[in-house]
Formats: sequence, C-alpha cells, structure tokens
Amino acid sequence: MAGRVGKVGKVGKVGSLAGCLGLALLSLLAASPASAATKRAAAHTKAKSKPLPKCVAAPKEEPISVAGAKVAMFAFTGDEAEPIRRQVQHLLRAKGIKINANLRAVDSAEQYREMATTLSLIAYIDGEVDVDGAEGSATIFVRSGATGLRIASATFSGERHVLATNLGKDLWTEIGPALGRAFADAAKPRHLEREPMRINAGTPITDAGETN
Repeated sequence: MAGRVGKVGKVGKVGSLAGCLGLALLSLLAASPASAATKRAAAHTKAKSKPLPKCVAAPKEEPISVAGAKVAMFAFTGDEAEPIRRQVQHLLRAKGIKINANLRAVDSAEQYREMATTLSLIAYIDGEVDVDGAEGSATIFVRSGATGLRIASATFSGERHVLATNLGKDLWTEIGPALGRAFADAAKPRHLEREPMRINAGTPITDAGETN
C-alpha cells in the first residue's frame, strides 16, 4: 500500500511539473505577439522619423572690390576743405581706385555720362565742408558715371581738428556699396548719345603726382 502511495506521489509531482511547463509555454506564446508588435511599431517609428535639419551658416557677404576703377574727384567747397579731400583721396587709393583730380564739374547728367564714357570713369566724387567754431561737418557725394546722377552721400560731423581722421574710419562703409554699384554699371555695354565730347581739363587742382 505504501508503495502505491509513493508511485502516486511521483505521478503527482510529474503532473505538477508538466502543468508548470505548460503555463510557462503559454506565457511565452502570449508575450511573443506583443513583443513582435512592439518591435514593428518601433521600426515603423524609426522609418518615419526624419533627421533634424542642420544649421547652415548664412553666406558671407562678398567684399566690395573696385580695384583698377577710375573716378574723377572735383574740388571740395568750404573752409578747411582740403584736409578732407586729401583724406578721401587717400582712402580711395588704398582701395585700388585711380583718381583723376584735374577735371571740372559739368552742367548736366548727359555731360557727366559722356565724360565718363570718354574717360572710362565709373563715378565722380565731390564734397562740402562747413566749419563753425570748434565744430565742423563734411558731406561727401558720389555721382554715377553711368547715369550722371548722384547715387549716394555721407555726412560726418564732430570736432574740426579730428574730422578728417574720423571721416577716414567710416567713409568706405558709407560710400563703398555705391561705388561697387557704379563699377558694375560701368561694366555694362553703353552707347554714345552723340559724338564724344572734348574734355577741357582746365587748371589742375592738385599737382600732377596725385593723378593716376
């Protein structure tokens, strides 16, 4: 009788073990679809996700280059105008611009255009200087050779003794873009409206060494 009970006990243990294994297998089978679904969802999300756009630096502005261009510079008006004029000449030559300082202003835009075509000028420069006690101001004008019209001006004011120096520091920022446009316009094909004009240079404003 005891032997039978022992066998029954062994059978019971075997049955319990089989039941546990069955439950474990069912759990794995139940978890597999969920796991597969999770993997598919992750793969779908990864496929749909797009890379973040990279930060692109703004293109650098090209520096203005007018090297080799020719301009005419007229006499400046006003008291103590010559130091201002010399400072403007120095700045333009430092940028590679050739200056004709022996010309006189004409009367109309048409005459400016004709003179620019005849002498290969891109622009004309002139200025006005005003002094009042210890203070002073200077206005620099740029006239296009292609149109014969003024296209830019820049005014500087301050203590008269340092006006020329201060003007030299900031003038190119003010008139450089206008000269760049004048340079580009001068490179475009142009036709003469009539026979080329004869240039009367008159009396030189500066010595011959200042004219290129």
